[in-house]
Amino acid sequence: MAITSNTAQPTGAVPREENFRHRQHQKLFSTLIKMIGAGLCLFFLLYVGGIFSLFNINFIHLRYNAIFLAGVLTLIFLLFPAGKKVSGDKLPWYDLFFIFAVLSANLYIIVKALDLVYYGKSEATTLEMILGFALIVSLMEAVRRTLGWTIVIIALAFVGYTKFGYLLPGDFSLYEYTWERLIAQIYLSQDGVYGGITYIAATMILAFITFGVFFNLAGGGKLFNDIAFALTGSFRGGPAKGAIVGSALFGTLSGSPVANVTVTGTFTIPLMKSVGYSPSFAGAVEAVASTGGAIMPPIMGAVAFIMADMLQVTYNEIALAATIPAVLFFLALFIQTDLRAAKEGLRGLPRKDLPSLTTTLINGGELLLPFVLLIVLLFVLRYPPEEAGVYTIAGLIVVSMLRKKHRISPGRLMDGLYGGLRASLEVSAVIAVAGIIVAMVTVTGVGVKLSSGLVTLAGNSLLLLVIISGVASYIMGMGVSLLVAYVLLATLVAPAMIKLGVLPMVAHFFIMYMGATTFFTPPYCPAAFVASPLAGASPFRIGLQAMRLGIVCFIVPVILVYNPALILVGSPETIILAAVSAVIGVISLSAGIEGYLFSGLSRVQQLLCLGAGTIMIFPGLYTDIAGAAAFGFVIAWQWRSIHRKKISNGTIENKEERK
Repeated sequence: MAITSNTAQPTGAVPREENFRHRQHQKLFSTLIKMIGAGLCLFFLLYVGGIFSLFNINFIHLRYNAIFLAGVLTLIFLLFPAGKKVSGDKLPWYDLFFIFAVLSANLYIIVKALDLVYYGKSEATTLEMILGFALIVSLMEAVRRTLGWTIVIIALAFVGYTKFGYLLPGDFSLYEYTWERLIAQIYLSQDGVYGGITYIAATMILAFITFGVFFNLAGGGKLFNDIAFALTGSFRGGPAKGAIVGSALFGTLSGSPVANVTVTGTFTIPLMKSVGYSPSFAGAVEAVASTGGAIMPPIMGAVAFIMADMLQVTYNEIALAATIPAVLFFLALFIQTDLRAAKEGLRGLPRKDLPSLTTTLINGGELLLPFVLLIVLLFVLRYPPEEAGVYTIAGLIVVSMLRKKHRISPGRLMDGLYGGLRASLEVSAVIAVAGIIVAMVTVTGVGVKLSSGLVTLAGNSLLLLVIISGVASYIMGMGVSLLVAYVLLATLVAPAMIKLGVLPMVAHFFIMYMGATTFFTPPYCPAAFVASPLAGASPFRIGLQAMRLGIVCFIVPVILVYNPALILVGSPETIILAAVSAVIGVISLSAGIEGYLFSGLSRVQQLLCLGAGTIMIFPGLYTDIAGAAAFGFVIAWQWRSIHRKKISNGTIENKEERK
């Protein structure tokens, strides 16, 4: 029986906590909400794609952000009840109040946008205080309903520190800020709720999430899975390799490790177990592969767009710089699963049970053309990412018309538009809250103070600062999304590394990778927790296995600090040498971790592989030579042992034949 995949859930969807659920409105009202959501998404995409500008209709960013947040927050209060015990089929009075508050607060910004941009306001009037306070409360409640309390508490802590920090003694004491000034900074400025990162959510992130939803509606999710398993399924441990390829493809669209495990894990984890992988190992493969999707170009999820804005570089530079580390990450995972399969004698799936690559490409390969278009627009024609995303959606719709089963009909078109905005709700709301955090850090200067404190604590030692920053990145990344973790770390930790001479891009990649490790590293490891019931194994056992499989995510960030060649900084010769040595190092390290190369490794061979792999990943001529020599010695040792064993077995067989 041929394998089939279930990819009904939109690629861009983000699973929410079990304590919250969707409202089930009456059909007429539900249809009306869907039409409004689809209309809003179409409006935003037309604006992002530059269609309005053809008719000389343009919005300044502040006004556009207000329109976007008004739509997003209104939909959240229409779709998400206050809690699991609240009736899901009725709209209570307080949700109507929240919607009124959201619309009123954003309408004021829409009307006053030009004055606020050109003249600014340092203090809010009484009316602005009321509207600003109503918006902040509504925004916090929207995030609580969709993602829980953690991010809300963090944001309130920053607001509380800004307001009451003057009561603290010592270096962390602040000037006393009035509520009028505080509300003005959050509500009326271009650095708060309506700041640059909100604009990114309203343009780039919305465009790429919507593309992911449309791609899934057209059958792209099944195409990805079929290609992955057609390429790898018949090899030893094939389902694990298929899971890696499929999760990488899915993950680069969704950018959410937890969503990726939810979508692909229900299919891949049982298949891995069916060929003999242990439950904890199968869950770990999916958790790590899903996390890697968030750092995999060309899309990389929302974090890459925010990073480009914070570093004031193009998105293309971020995506290109992330290429080699992402390849190393998946290479380590791929090799470890292969060596584990060889070690345990695991086979692949029968070819008859796998999709044919030729048939798959003939029946749906045209759906890959929009990705070609995306790469050309981004890296050849240098289009802005948001425009490239919108044009890719248009290209996908055109391509889908070639085959009836993929065709995006008017009904599917509405589903895709509504699904794109729906899948953007959580990330858009949390980005707006992140804007509050950034505004408070800017006002208080706490980032500078914390950076100075970290440098002092490290005693001006870069190595010690790297260790401290790594620990801080893990702690701050616990309980929040990868996006919020990155924003926090970029404003609080990265400046300390830059102060000691680390390149800004290196510092930001460091915290992004370290923040990503929280998704599969115990005790937090949410990707492992989601994989746990699918695998039938303890989340902590899955997490411990995942740490071994995701070892590159711990090592590469440290390497970048001392030699950034792996993110394409340096001469072509330096970059090529660093990449080649890192690939060999990953192979050696993976063999050492699994204790297997061509056959089982002895303890000495295993230690040599671990040591050789570690030092070879670090770019440098002497480390490359030493590592290559050590790994080459193990290869020769293994080959000699295998050769002797074959000769010995042949001698024994000959003796038996003579007898």
